Amino acid sequence: MAELSDHGLVMLLFTAAVFATFIVDRLPIATVCLAILAALPIGFALFPLGSGSEAVDPLRFYAGFGHPALIAICSLMVLGQGIVVTGALEPVARKLASFTDQRPGLALLAILCGAGLASSVINDTPVVVLLIPLLLAAARRAKTSASAVLLPMNYAVLIGGMSTTIGTSTNLIVVALAAGLGVGPFSLFSFSPLVLAAALPGLAYLWLIAPRLLASRQGPQEHLSDDAFDAELHVEPDSWLEGKQLSEVFEKAGHRLQAMSLQRGGRAVTPLPSVTLRAGDRLVLRDTAQNLKDIESALKAKLHDVDETTSGTERPPATPAEPPASAADDPVPSEKTPSAEDDEKRRVPSAVVAQLVVMPESPLVGRSIRSERIAERYGIFLVGLRPRTTMSADWQKQNLADRRVSAGDILLVQGETDAIRAAQRDGVGLLLDSRFAVPRQDKAMFALTTLVIVVALAATKSLPISMAALGGALALLLGGCLSWKDVTQALSVRVVLLVAASLALGDALQVTGATEWLAGQLAQALQGMGPATVVMLLMGLMGLLTNFVSNNAAAAIGTPLGVALARSLGAEAEPFVLAVLFGCNLCFLTPMGYQTNLLVMNAAGYRFADFLKVGTPLFLIMWAGLSGMLAWRYGMF
Repeated sequence: MAELSDHGLVMLLFTAAVFATFIVDRLPIATVCLAILAALPIGFALFPLGSGSEAVDPLRFYAGFGHPALIAICSLMVLGQGIVVTGALEPVARKLASFTDQRPGLALLAILCGAGLASSVINDTPVVVLLIPLLLAAARRAKTSASAVLLPMNYAVLIGGMSTTIGTSTNLIVVALAAGLGVGPFSLFSFSPLVLAAALPGLAYLWLIAPRLLASRQGPQEHLSDDAFDAELHVEPDSWLEGKQLSEVFEKAGHRLQAMSLQRGGRAVTPLPSVTLRAGDRLVLRDTAQNLKDIESALKAKLHDVDETTSGTERPPATPAEPPASAADDPVPSEKTPSAEDDEKRRVPSAVVAQLVVMPESPLVGRSIRSERIAERYGIFLVGLRPRTTMSADWQKQNLADRRVSAGDILLVQGETDAIRAAQRDGVGLLLDSRFAVPRQDKAMFALTTLVIVVALAATKSLPISMAALGGALALLLGGCLSWKDVTQALSVRVVLLVAASLALGDALQVTGATEWLAGQLAQALQGMGPATVVMLLMGLMGLLTNFVSNNAAAAIGTPLGVALARSLGAEAEPFVLAVLFGCNLCFLTPMGYQTNLLVMNAAGYRFADFLKVGTPLFLIMWAGLSGMLAWRYGMF
């Protein structure tokens, strides 16, 4: 057995420190990855491995930025963005969602199968992003909890993602590293039958049992967004408001007032808390109809609609009929009398109050609303923030706009509809209302056809997936499906750094002999066990690891480890590589296991325990099924 060198020992300690940092989750993943990319070359430059011309070149650890796997990952992210922006899958998704209130059982099965199928060729995140608002709206129409649907849908997407080499970035990294180690090559669908066979009992569990386990979980709010209206508060002579400072009025209303402007004698006055109200002042407020009624009651004052043509019309805001969640929800317009139509036109909402889930790639992660200048950039205001985890007392005491935001948090924002859509388009977060879903566009068929051609070229081995996907991304640009702004939005710096750092870390472990030494230790510890048992244990180890650290980092380390372990045992390496690939996709146990877990967590009000309760049986089902299929396919019984 090879001895562990000093460089190998340092790399093992360094890797352990990196994994510990991922688990603690105090630093942004991008920062940790940047530190890896800085530390490895500097370390090998200061303490060379080898001598003379045979010394390891420190610059080799930057090779990940030009790796075909990273090119393929970035190109596929752009293709996925094209599918989302053009709404290519939206018609099918809306039909599945609208079917929920008619035949909920069959609809859930269709959603699970459809989501899994789509995620086999499209990145998991766009699929979940598309389905969340539609399923929330469908559950609201059916008067059921979306909690019974969202987590099973998310898990079906994760299962579908592991079925092809392009399903996730993790798969691409494993396949690319294995090819570099002389294992493979794997075709696009080479292990799809194994996943399909193991997925059948998994999908049956998600369809029949998982919703029952989640039946008691209720979403955090019934309404995901409400129209906001402008209203005027008139300061009448001899009323209690006369002579009061705005700060006193804010306190009386429970600090819920959103003061847009203060009109005094034909001129505008900045509505500062220290301003004293005078008779004849008009304070313009903006909020939902229900909140305006509550404010009216708390202040014991009458609110008036803002009417530019007939100022002073005393018509208190009435709660408008709730608009349909999507165009598909109310396809036939209802009959209205002329007076009702006229009344509705006078009550057009000026803005909306909506919930927005912070995605892992959002620029807000680790920062605050104020530091990112969200109000100045988009003209939207933060009126509430619900963290995905319980926060400290110091965090609770901070000003709302100064609180640090984490991935999975939900922001309650208020602003014009176009401004909120712009914030979503720029990646600030995902809006949980199907009214904000991307409309169908005339480029949808072009985007879908491009994706089909890319998949066909890769499946027939006419072109490597990196070339086919890059050509597809170029086609979407030239075809007008995407703008360069859409492309830059699709390309996540976090993902790029994570892939490059993971490849560098795996290469460093390989070149120092740390992987070979660790594989030898494992082979010695597992001596006497058959290859089938070792493959099963390797998959379980990677599955547990990937629920606490980055999937890509686990894959970059696990792939060379699996190959070295197979060679130490004198076994075929391919099933060991697939064990790593499958294990790194079994991220069902924790919210931080995969970014889509965080998206559905707050959207449906899940807790950490829900992932353990529902995810543990699924983990065991898929682990056993995939292990058995590998043992059967490679004759390891």
